[in-house]
Amino acid sequence: MLSGSEPKMLDPKALPIVLGEALSPGVSTVTLINRSGLLLGCAGDANAACVISAIAASMWTSHEKVDGAGGLGCLLVECEQGRLAIKGVGSFILSCCADASVPFGLLRLKAEGLHTQLQPSLFQIGS
Repeated sequence: MLSGSEPKMLDPKALPIVLGEALSPGVSTVTLINRSGLLLGCAGDANAACVISAIAASMWTSHEKVDGAGGLGCLLVECEQGRLAIKGVGSFILSCCADASVPFGLLRLKAEGLHTQLQPSLFQIGS
């Protein structure tokens, strides 16, 4: 995805591969979306990705609008259907969806690992 000494650019073909690195037993879907909820890339369950993207964008932007809410590192959500980790990456939003067997700590680590990997490339696009 990133090459040697050249400026770090995002390879659109590599995005699903990079997102797929977070998939594991119990982690079904990983998405990268813009703040409007538009799906930019996904790995895993593509049918669920659009719904997850809309929910994640709504929750993340709602939190950002609250005065005095403070900076949010990673939003962890328990749902009837499983668990969701949502993390900002530059001007984009990353979400990891898993079933209830995946501990929140592991889900958070997966989101933070992808954040670290994607941040340099996405910062250039979103700035």
